[in-house]
Amino acid sequence: MFKLIIVEDEHLIRKWLEIAIDYSALGIQVVGTASHGQEGMKLIQEKEPHIVLTDITMPIMDAFMMFEATRTLSYEKVILSGYNDFQNAKKAMQYGAVDFLSKPIDTKELTECLQKIVLRLRVSTRQETPFLEEYQTLLTSIQQVDTQNQIIQQILEFVHQHYCMHFTISSIAENLGYSESYLYKVIKEDFPMTLNEYILRYRLKQAIDKMAESPNSPLSDISEQVGFSDYKYFAKVFKKYLHISPKELKLMDKNH
Repeated sequence: MFKLIIVEDEHLIRKWLEIAIDYSALGIQVVGTASHGQEGMKLIQEKEPHIVLTDITMPIMDAFMMFEATRTLSYEKVILSGYNDFQNAKKAMQYGAVDFLSKPIDTKELTECLQKIVLRLRVSTRQETPFLEEYQTLLTSIQQVDTQNQIIQQILEFVHQHYCMHFTISSIAENLGYSESYLYKVIKEDFPMTLNEYILRYRLKQAIDKMAESPNSPLSDISEQVGFSDYKYFAKVFKKYLHISPKELKLMDKNH
């Protein structure tokens, strides 16, 4: 769980922010709240959070003074403001703020902002994204099946060697010398998901690896290299599984 602190002088807004979204579903735990920057500073020093969600204008100590007082500590900064203030936004960026949200806060906007931050934190701390965690669990279960079923092993070898090309279960069956109906039966009985679902996940995993290995490669080229002939479809599927677009992930990697 990534630790988050809320710093907001308005009591009702502070309480609302605590329950506005399902933080645990994002892999976040709210470890403290503060009513002004001085309290926030002490919490940041004590809790060492990964994320600080804070108002700008507060009594005793504003957000910028709080940032200055905790500049030796590293954490993601999300700024809340009662109005669109370009100067404050510009100053917040100088302190490394990752987003600037205007009140009243939109829960969808806040959720999307935190999703991006969590993904970035997972990448920077070498934690796996939920997609990669699921993928690793899937691989483990498949490997257990794999050692017991030679036909499944042959199917997987074919997929891993030809994932960049277009193929169907019919062409796999023909290549391996089995009937299509027999392969369907084996997969249904001994495989934890449909073959198409596995191929899709495997291609996405290869795309993530290629993006990391070749950050300057065009995303359209990478999508073709992993077997997607239509980039728009690739981007749609990518966002569905990873909750972030390929472009956003690429920009995130460039900035970190």
